[in-house]
Amino acid sequence: MSRTGGEWVVEALRAEGVRHVFGIPGVYNLAIYDALLGQRVIEHILARHEQGAAFMADGYARSSGRPGVALVTTGPGATNTLTPLAESYAGSIPVLVVMSDIPAALVGREVGALHEVVNQIECFKPVCRWAEQVTEGAAIAADVQGAFDLFASGRPGPIALSIPTDLLTARVEGRIVAGRGRGRPPCHVDEIEAAARLLAGARRPLLIAGGGVVSAEATGGLRRLASRLGAPVITTVMGRGSISETDPLWQGVLPNKRATEEALRAADVILAVGCRLAHRSTQGLLLNLAFASDQALIHLDIDPAVIGKLFKPRLGIVGDARDGLARLAEALGPGTRAGWNTGRFAELKRAANERFTPEVAELIRILRTALADDAIVVNDQTGINYWMEWLFPVLAPRTFLYPVGSATLGYGVPAAIGAKVANPGRQVVAVVGDGGFLFSVNELATAVKYGLGVVFLVLNDQQYGAIKYLQERLYGRWGEADLTNPDFPALARAFGAAGERVPSLDALGPALARALAHPGPTVLELPMAVEPPWEL
Repeated sequence: MSRTGGEWVVEALRAEGVRHVFGIPGVYNLAIYDALLGQRVIEHILARHEQGAAFMADGYARSSGRPGVALVTTGPGATNTLTPLAESYAGSIPVLVVMSDIPAALVGREVGALHEVVNQIECFKPVCRWAEQVTEGAAIAADVQGAFDLFASGRPGPIALSIPTDLLTARVEGRIVAGRGRGRPPCHVDEIEAAARLLAGARRPLLIAGGGVVSAEATGGLRRLASRLGAPVITTVMGRGSISETDPLWQGVLPNKRATEEALRAADVILAVGCRLAHRSTQGLLLNLAFASDQALIHLDIDPAVIGKLFKPRLGIVGDARDGLARLAEALGPGTRAGWNTGRFAELKRAANERFTPEVAELIRILRTALADDAIVVNDQTGINYWMEWLFPVLAPRTFLYPVGSATLGYGVPAAIGAKVANPGRQVVAVVGDGGFLFSVNELATAVKYGLGVVFLVLNDQQYGAIKYLQERLYGRWGEADLTNPDFPALARAFGAAGERVPSLDALGPALARALAHPGPTVLELPMAVEPPWEL
């Protein structure tokens, strides 16, 4: 069948079950937009900045498990997505960015073409699982479908496809392949048996669950194995919700040293599943993780490149988390065991330093009480978010979105919009600081345009509070961290959203109830300063 390259992009996305895309049209990608106008299956969400479009795609994917797609134009439109892709790469989030490029005959020649970035696709290789320049129109559909093959079969992560504008406008023959065989690799039977022997002989087994448990939909298997072993479960930030944090077996979030370090030191066999044991979580501002010679680390991950990168395991297992957890539970057989002092570790769950003030605790309590168990909470980076990273109770997978890989400002607003598009029937609340909110406040226009009932809770302390905290403790003085802010409720109303200033924590619960009942977006401003939990 003969179609334009733009039509092949849209047809391939439709064949892969894509129902929403985020983006901005530009002079070079109009063939894709013309194809979108000719169909009714895929809904386009118009962002106000390409960074916002890609963060929306991330929030869409992170909250739903379905790949997020962003469509952007050449040059600056494309490079504006680099920061979101860096976050999606660090978080192993399946995001596809389809970008146009200058005409194929000009690529790489540096002749001063409009929007030219020399060898544009090379910019994306460090932050993508796969970044490819499409060189012929007949390959467009196959490359788009190939991206979804990679999403389904290995460690998820962002993919960038760059398509010269003349390939998008030219008509070419091609085909869509239906029923593509896809599957995640199973774990090797001998390695599962070896891991089962180690766990069966453990006196104090412990599980560490990462985002790979969530992406593999292996939460049920995690809970069954933990129950069989009587093992505490520590989650990474990306793995939060893989076990309900009201479950007695949940111990804490990995970098929260006060809750997790004692258990990590006491365990004799540790099974880490679907996590990188990344530097930020294990060698950060609190936890300084090390395994003793008499501790056995079993590391199971779908990506062989992460096993042994920071910590050499006794046993490495490459494969799907769902397959591995299910077969470990089966190999261990029935029965339960408990070799842990559960009372002691229940106390450690609640441990916090003196900066966890009653006001911070009350804010977190109000938020959790106001929201349904399946509500989606989207974090930016500010004082309260650093506390929420460890202490906000997460009850289900994909309900706590946090830019843990890049720790970037500006994530919360667009990611919350993407999460609401993916989950229109669920509550979505973005918790942001005044500094981070202004990084991407322009996307409030998108929330208004599509009538998205997202609540944006802005904690306003008139400064980059975490930076001020670090300056004072590291250098004894601070500067260039104080902010001049607009009237946030008035700004919200200028966009066409609801806006309300919440004078105190006592008024926050009723304000949240009103905002959650409102059919469109609402900005709530709460004057409050929160110091981060770091212990320098």
